[in-house]
Amino acid sequence: MFAKTGQLTSEATQLLVPDTQLQRLGLPPPEESQKEARLFFFDEANVSWCPKTGRVYREQGSEYKVNTPGKNQRKYLMGSLEYPSGDGLYEIYANKTHLQMKTHWQNLMDMFPDELLFIVRDNASSHTTAKLDDFLTDHKDRLRLVPMPTYSPHLNLIERLWHLMRDQINRSYFFESFTELCEAVIGWLDRLPFPRFRSLMGIHEPTNST
Repeated sequence: MFAKTGQLTSEATQLLVPDTQLQRLGLPPPEESQKEARLFFFDEANVSWCPKTGRVYREQGSEYKVNTPGKNQRKYLMGSLEYPSGDGLYEIYANKTHLQMKTHWQNLMDMFPDELLFIVRDNASSHTTAKLDDFLTDHKDRLRLVPMPTYSPHLNLIERLWHLMRDQINRSYFFESFTELCEAVIGWLDRLPFPRFRSLMGIHEPTNST
């Protein structure tokens, strides 16, 4: 995406310009804060009663069938994954509007009342809406958003967690009730080994060399 002259093309420049939300807020630089800081990767994942299709093992020639609900239901799992510790906050909501964003981020601040929290988030409309401006301004000393380049979900580490969850929870598997599915999601997060959280972020425990 570089021109022959060595100058950035317009397409590349767009990836480097801060997003409109941060430009609109015009908050002071975080270097002015004297607080200890933590870094979180934030996003939400759909929790859908209708199973995800995908690879399965079956006898050759046998038919592949997965039950589905007569009417699909959906909720939204919001998560903030801390780097590099692997700690985090995960909550299921009925909707994913700016109201749920504020609730989730407020709960995250309540968990770490004395620290400045950096939140890496994408450019989804519910993340960048002007309806969040007052909340972000009111908490400018506690909460700072970190923009991501457009169309770059691979840079958001929590996407790796969502991918693994979908693959292990309801990939080609039907839960008899939507409540059972939501409980399975929470139980999976509780049981996932902590080293697995860290490995999803590319952090591996050092090995003793002999």
